[in-house]
Amino acid sequence: MNRILRHVVLGLGIAVLMGCTPALNWRDTRLADSALQALMPCKPDSATRTVQLPADHRAIDATLRMQGCEASDLQFTLAEMSVPDGIAMADALSAWRAASLAALKAQPGDATIQAWQLQGADAVPPPQRAEVTTSTHRAQWVWFVHARQIYQAAVYGDAKASKLNEAAEVYFSGIKLP
Repeated sequence: MNRILRHVVLGLGIAVLMGCTPALNWRDTRLADSALQALMPCKPDSATRTVQLPADHRAIDATLRMQGCEASDLQFTLAEMSVPDGIAMADALSAWRAASLAALKAQPGDATIQAWQLQGADAVPPPQRAEVTTSTHRAQWVWFVHARQIYQAAVYGDAKASKLNEAAEVYFSGIKLP
């Protein structure tokens, strides 16, 4: 009887511990050879693609390196864009912000944009944080510049994602530059 009771207690203990396992397993990550370090709550997948940025009535190709993962019904992304000559950093950042909002069918006026602080980020253009809620999605982003690279970190969820604010705080506070 004692042995059965121990197994039951052990089984319940294991079940309780498994129930307490965090859904977001934060880990250090880097974007390829970038100096940026970040915490991500899951193992990210990586991709590289070419995007077009508007500049003086023409499009300029830029390289976008990304990584992202999904955990606890939220998507986390981290991206770096090499800005080519011929486009100002502020213009490239503005174009990226507009494209991010457009992907959620949101207009620039729909987003709350505020200053954001990150040690090591370039002061011009200043780091920014934005948030938007649509009928189907919620998202928070940060954008910042370092050494002629623009970075974006983002957290996406459905319109009722209750854990998004807390997850975004942890994610964005884990971003470090040299």
